[in-house]
Amino acid sequence: MYLDFIKKFFFISLFFISTSIVADDYRAGKHYQILAEPIATRDSEKIEVIEFFWFGCGHCYSLENQLNSWEKKLSSNVDFWRSPITWNEMAKTHAKLFYAAEFFKKPEIISNTFVSIHANQRMMTSDKELKPFFASFGVSEDKYQSLFNSFAMKNKIRRAETFGLKYEVRGVPAFVVNGKYKVSASRDVGTNELLDVVDYLINLERK
Repeated sequence: MYLDFIKKFFFISLFFISTSIVADDYRAGKHYQILAEPIATRDSEKIEVIEFFWFGCGHCYSLENQLNSWEKKLSSNVDFWRSPITWNEMAKTHAKLFYAAEFFKKPEIISNTFVSIHANQRMMTSDKELKPFFASFGVSEDKYQSLFNSFAMKNKIRRAETFGLKYEVRGVPAFVVNGKYKVSASRDVGTNELLDVVDYLINLERK
């Protein structure tokens, strides 16, 4: 029994040591980038994490469930928010879907947009697709079109464009941590590992 205990203790210790080694192996220039100049965050009292994404991105879709679980476990001193990319007209329309979800306080619009595009093979850019889509959430065609064409929505899109340029986002999904570090999927960081690197940088900012 004593030997069994020692064996279990050894493997548990080995697990934590291995985990620590992996975390300590994250290096600037390989697993994340250090921004040339720190950018002010929206709340200096918290550690800010921004996700840049696009509904049409397959990797963003793959990350979504993992991201939702990760967000629920965040401590109160982490300020997490999302910014859609606006590289072309399709991306801008998809960005409007994200901001509509925020405006109507219907987060389920986000998950269902991903499913509509990737599982149901819909472009989600035309009134033919968007009218029944919003109706399924109790939002009339007049309401969504009014929001899509509003001055407030235009400002949201302009701000998203500004953020994308400011942080030099050229691929998604990408994360910016506390205005100092950028993490993107690469040969060294797979989509499933992105949040591990983000967690590493959050802990780095706590020290």
